[in-house]
Amino acid sequence: MKSLLAVAIILTACGGHHGTGDDATGDGGNGGDGSTTFIDAPPFDGTCTPGGPQCSNCKDDDGDGLIDGFDPECTGPFDNDEGSFATGIPGDNKDAINQDCFFDGNSGAGNDGCNQHVCCLLGAMTKAECQADLVGLVNNADVEGNKYDVTKCFAPLGSATVPPQCAAVCGPITPPGCDCFGCCTVCDPTTNVCYDIALNPIVSPNCTQDNLADANACKRCVKTTACGGGDCGGTTCVLCAGQDPNDLPPDCNGTVTCPTGQTTCPTGTGCPDQTYCDHGCCIAVIQ
Repeated sequence: MKSLLAVAIILTACGGHHGTGDDATGDGGNGGDGSTTFIDAPPFDGTCTPGGPQCSNCKDDDGDGLIDGFDPECTGPFDNDEGSFATGIPGDNKDAINQDCFFDGNSGAGNDGCNQHVCCLLGAMTKAECQADLVGLVNNADVEGNKYDVTKCFAPLGSATVPPQCAAVCGPITPPGCDCFGCCTVCDPTTNVCYDIALNPIVSPNCTQDNLADANACKRCVKTTACGGGDCGGTTCVLCAGQDPNDLPPDCNGTVTCPTGQTTCPTGTGCPDQTYCDHGCCIAVIQ
C-alpha cells in the first residue's frame, strides 16, 4: 500500500464555518512541511492541509459546495476521493464477493483477519436472496449465490465470531457510524433522513450523496456489531456522515460518547499520536 499524506491534528476548537467556500483559516500555524494549516470542517475536527488528500485539502474537489468533512462522501481525512463514497486509496476494496476491512487501504484479509461474503454485508438470509443481491455485481450471480452460507456470516446476521485480529486491526481505524466492512450510517443533509449503506464502490457503484434514498443505487446493509466504530446520531451525541452538529439532541451539550477504547475529542483536541479526531472520537491513522 502506498504511504498516505499525514494530516496534522487540530490544536484548537472548530469555529463557526458553515461548509461553503474555502475552509476558515486557523491561527497561521505551520503544517510541518512549511505549508499553512487551516481549521477543517466538522465532523472531522482536524486540520486541512493544502495539497493533502481530497477530504482534508481545504478544497471543494467535486464542486458540490461541501468541503472536506462537510461532504458526506468523505469517510475520513485520508479519503482521497471527495466525489464518491470510494476511498480513493490504491488497491482498496476491489473484490465484489469477499469483503474485508474497508478502511485499511488495501484489499484482502491477509493482514487483518477480516473476511466475509458480500451477501453478509447486504443482509441476505438465503441463497436466493444472495443470488438476487449479486445481480449486476458479478457475471455468475447464480453460481456465486449458491455458494453462500448465512451461518458463516459474522453476528448478528450469522453465527460466526469476528476474529480478534480483525477487531484489533480494523476496529480502531473505523469511523463512528460504520462497521469494519464499510456499512455506514449516512444522512441526507437536505432531509436529515439517515440510511445504513454499503459504501464499497464495487457494491454500490452508483451511490452518491444525491441519491441516498435510492436503495438500488445505495445498497442497504447490516452492520457487524462486533467490529466497528460504534453508533452515531440520536442519543449517542456522535455525528453521522452528512449530519450537522445542530442535528443532535440539545441535551448532548457538546458531550461525545465514543466506542470502548477510543478517546473523545469533542472540541477537536486531545487525540493521542497517530490518531485524528473524527465525529468527536479519536480514530487511528491508516498506516
